[in-house]
Amino acid sequence: MNISCMTISIPIDVDTLEEIKELIQITMLEDQLNYTSILSVDELTDYHLRGLCVLAYDDDTDKLVGILSAVDRIATLDFEWSAVVLPSARRKGIGEQLVMELTRNLELRGAGSDLALVPEKAEAGKQMLKKLGYIHHFSERTMAANAEKKELTSKIEISPYSIINESDIIEVLVSAFGDTVEEARELIAFNIQSPNRRLMQVTVEDEIVGTASIVDDSEKLWVTALAVHEKARGKGIASTILNWSKNEAYRLGKPFVYLDVETDNEDALSVYKRAGFKTVHHTNFYKKG
Repeated sequence: MNISCMTISIPIDVDTLEEIKELIQITMLEDQLNYTSILSVDELTDYHLRGLCVLAYDDDTDKLVGILSAVDRIATLDFEWSAVVLPSARRKGIGEQLVMELTRNLELRGAGSDLALVPEKAEAGKQMLKKLGYIHHFSERTMAANAEKKELTSKIEISPYSIINESDIIEVLVSAFGDTVEEARELIAFNIQSPNRRLMQVTVEDEIVGTASIVDDSEKLWVTALAVHEKARGKGIASTILNWSKNEAYRLGKPFVYLDVETDNEDALSVYKRAGFKTVHHTNFYKKG
């Protein structure tokens, strides 16, 4: 099998997206794994997303046999990527070719770092990354809960972000995540500039104590960057944000609320489980060794 790789920038065209979806559908049936989210398929036509796709074609049939997508989600030149090869075309070095082309493109773009995402059960992907010198960095759970009407406490107010509270939101992000002030500013800018995202602020007695970003993603609502200032923890702030998100998803006619959490974050996992979130799948993150 002779393979040709080509790189295209995001957003991609509709015809290429259909090719990718067809490959993923075939692969999902064989592997019993859903690659749609990990490859950011629903975002590949988004003009506001920065990144690229590397496509591998069989020269004889002109058929797509491999796809790698890499996204720079916050426009900091830090890329997250994942790849899938058609089951019938595996063990032919296509995965390695995709990664080599990615590496070349990241160098041209001046990328600061890259992280590879692999489903927990994708053993072939793990072995390929190990062969290429990547090492396990951390793991995440994707969790989901049903959208529903929930009773909210009147003492905790959740409202859209206001620029006049930027310094307070930065303080929350620095306290919760250990971000630098500049990293917090970049996260705020990303969430207020992306059309499918809304940055929320959480107020208790006229003081900003938390924040979260809400992402509109077709059939589901995502909660990301949920942060509570360390001085306000243990007061039900995170639980209120999660219940508010269930209300919001219900209002928008979406059946589910999704979120990601690192597997070793026991405090957050406990909060999410109590709020009715259940693990959908696990993802491993790898960095260059």
